Amino acid sequence: MREALTVVLTPVRRRQQSVFLLKCVLIGVAASGVAGVALGIVRLGLATELPAALAVGVLAAGPLAGLLVGLALRKSAHGAAAAIDTHYTFKDRTVTALAFANETTPSELQGLQYAEAMDQLRAVEPKRVVPLTAPKAWPVAVAGMAAAVALVVWPLAPKEVEAGPAPTPDHIATVIDEQAAKWAERRKDLAESLNDVEDQKAEDDKKALKDLIEKKDKKLEELAQPNVNEREVLAKLAEMSAQNTQMLDQLNIAALDGQLGALGTALASSQPFEAAGKALMKGDWDKAAKEFEKLDELKLTPKESKDLEQKLKEQQKKMADAGQGSLSDAVGELADALTGGNGKGKVAQAGKKVAKNINNAIRRKKAANLLQNDEDDLKDGKCDCQNNGGERKKSPQKSNSPSSNWGRGISGNTEGEKTKLNSKRNELQLTGAPGETGDSDVETLTTPEARQQAGRAYREKFAKGKKESEAVLESEPIPLGHRQTVKRYFEMIRPSADDTFKKADDAKAAESKPAQKK
Repeated sequence: MREALTVVLTPVRRRQQSVFLLKCVLIGVAASGVAGVALGIVRLGLATELPAALAVGVLAAGPLAGLLVGLALRKSAHGAAAAIDTHYTFKDRTVTALAFANETTPSELQGLQYAEAMDQLRAVEPKRVVPLTAPKAWPVAVAGMAAAVALVVWPLAPKEVEAGPAPTPDHIATVIDEQAAKWAERRKDLAESLNDVEDQKAEDDKKALKDLIEKKDKKLEELAQPNVNEREVLAKLAEMSAQNTQMLDQLNIAALDGQLGALGTALASSQPFEAAGKALMKGDWDKAAKEFEKLDELKLTPKESKDLEQKLKEQQKKMADAGQGSLSDAVGELADALTGGNGKGKVAQAGKKVAKNINNAIRRKKAANLLQNDEDDLKDGKCDCQNNGGERKKSPQKSNSPSSNWGRGISGNTEGEKTKLNSKRNELQLTGAPGETGDSDVETLTTPEARQQAGRAYREKFAKGKKESEAVLESEPIPLGHRQTVKRYFEMIRPSADDTFKKADDAKAAESKPAQKK
């Protein structure tokens, strides 16, 4: 009897067990959600990160406990029978049949009642008795768990660190202030240096200079921020130096100087252009521009005009190849004005055009000089950033180890041996009477040719020495005072163009005086 009833009750019991298991898990989810929200609020309030194991344990404990409870508590056959009676309104027929089925020797009345109940149970559908649907409160449980997860894993605001960056060192602050003050004095002149330039490259040069000024203003603003260190200042100064170098390369004053010097050489051989040519050769561009503006009527023979025209055409081509388009056009116009005669109006007009381009070159040179001065200040600033040079103290021992860096230590040299003078001191007694003369040889030590050779050697030595000094100034941090001393020394011994012309004139004057030897 019981086996037939068990076949009917078993599907209902399984469905009841599944629904119960789902309810237990959802209750666990809700419990973990509540605990997780509380834990997350505490975490955010204290601004303290929780151990990952604790967070995972709190969130997973509720669902896991609900699952275990749902599996441990099993639904009984009596519950399944009661569910069937309730759904189909059998008036406890199934429960009664289950009780009679447990009897070992049921009575005839019990058997009849059991049979009647089994006839009713043939129409039972487990799906209708126990539908598998989620509890109505499941969205609340899931929402609580989601809130708990968010509060537990939400990133905390960064803590304010009490120990801030180190303050700007005093010598670094001094460097920044000096750079800002020097730039304030130079900025306006540099911004206005190219205002009146009008040629093919004018717009590009003006735009590049404007960008350079804006970038340097921005860099100095960044340096003015508090708590900057030596590394940051050196990096900013290096960036500003690179911008200056890029602008100097674009202006290319060296090439322009060479082209104007070559033009002066070509013009110096012609009497009407001699003054302008020599001025260009000496680098006196102001005087050259005035001489070109004064050009009027020329007195040149056809041969002189032809020769000068050919030289100017050659210079025009070289200038065009060097990228000096406007100056090349002006020189070409001057050469064309000499063709077929000495046209008064054409030559004067072409001369004014050349003068205008020379004035443009003067303004570019002014900008380049300002940039070069700024570059020197940046180099001095980089040197001053590293001017601590160690502790200033007197050392009792002299150092015998060479170094490429400078220091501020003073060698007292109070310990150790005295310096040995490896030399012989011989006394020489001279005899003779005052006013007497002995045998002598008179020899001419210098000639015009020798003076020219000495001048060339002097310039070569100067260039070599300056190159070596600049290499040293660039490669090691030399104190500002020492750097200025080196620069002033080479400025004092620089061979000038005037000295060169004077030596050439002296050589011509001395050609008629032969060397004497007695």
